Amino acid sequence: MIEKTEYRKTDAVRITNDKEDELVVLTGAGPRIISFRPEGGNNVFWVNEEDFRGPAGRDDPWRVFGGTRLWLSPETETSYRPDNGPCEVEIEDGSVTVFSAPDPVTKIRKGVTIAPHGEYFAVTYTIKNEGMHLITAGLWAITCVQPEEGAAIHLPWGGGGPWDVKEMKYWRRWLQSATDVTSVQWNPTNEFFIVNPTGEVGKVGFANSRGFAMYSAGDTTFIKYAAYVPTAHYPDGGCTFEVYTCERFYEIETLSPLFVLCPDESRSHCERWWAGKAEIDKKTIDGAYDFVNRVLFV
Repeated sequence: MIEKTEYRKTDAVRITNDKEDELVVLTGAGPRIISFRPEGGNNVFWVNEEDFRGPAGRDDPWRVFGGTRLWLSPETETSYRPDNGPCEVEIEDGSVTVFSAPDPVTKIRKGVTIAPHGEYFAVTYTIKNEGMHLITAGLWAITCVQPEEGAAIHLPWGGGGPWDVKEMKYWRRWLQSATDVTSVQWNPTNEFFIVNPTGEVGKVGFANSRGFAMYSAGDTTFIKYAAYVPTAHYPDGGCTFEVYTCERFYEIETLSPLFVLCPDESRSHCERWWAGKAEIDKKTIDGAYDFVNRVLFV
C-alpha cells in the first residue's frame, strides 16, 4: 500500500509490503527515507528530532534529518549542499518516486524510487545532471541507524574461495575527525568483520563482493544489499560499503561505481532492504548469504 501522510508535521509518503513492514519517505524535504518499521515494530533508523523544529528553506543550512539520504561521492564541500526544500512526488505502478528540484549550485536533481515487494523493499537512487558541464562522481546511499547497546554490524569481507584475501580500509584522519585503528569496536574474524560500536567516532570501508551488510540490535536485523561490479572503478580506493560510527548514530553506506555524467543524463544506484526478527546464521558468510538470497531474491 502507498499513501500520502505526514511525519513530524512534514509531508511524506507511507509504503508497506506484504510482511507489514512500513517505510516513510519525506516529501516536504530531502528526499529522505526517514523511517523503516519492520512488522509494526520500532523504527530502525535514527531520526534527528531537532531538524523537525520547523520548515526549512532551500537556502537554510543543510539538515541531516536522519534516515537514508543520497549524496555524491567522493565527499566534498558540495556534499553538504542543503536539500531542505519540498520534493515532487509520482505514485504509479506500485511504486513511489520522490525527487528534488535541481540544486542551484551543482545543477543536480536527486531522486529515490521505492517499490514494495513481498518481504523486502527495492530502493533506487537517481541523479540527473541539469547543468551544462560534465560531472564526475558516484552515488552514495547513506543510512543512519538507531544506536542500541549491544548492537553489531556484520560485514562479509574477503572474496571467499581457496584464495581469500581480506582487506579493510580505516579512515585514520579526515576533515576534523579521526579513527582509532586499535579501538575495540573493530573486530575482524575469519568470516565477518564485525563492528561493535562504542560511541566513538570512526570509519571503515571495503570492497564488498557479497554485496550485503547486517545491522543487529536486540532481536531485529536490518539487511542492506547493493550489487558489486568487480570490473568497475569505485571511490575511496575501491570501497563499495562503508560504516561510520559516532555517539548519536551509526551509518551503513553503499557506493556506486564512479562515472562521468553529461548534461541531461541520469545515473541510478539500486539497493534492496529487509528487516525483521529471524534466525540468521551470523557465524559464517555463506550461511548469512543463504538467508539474504532467500528473502531478497527468491
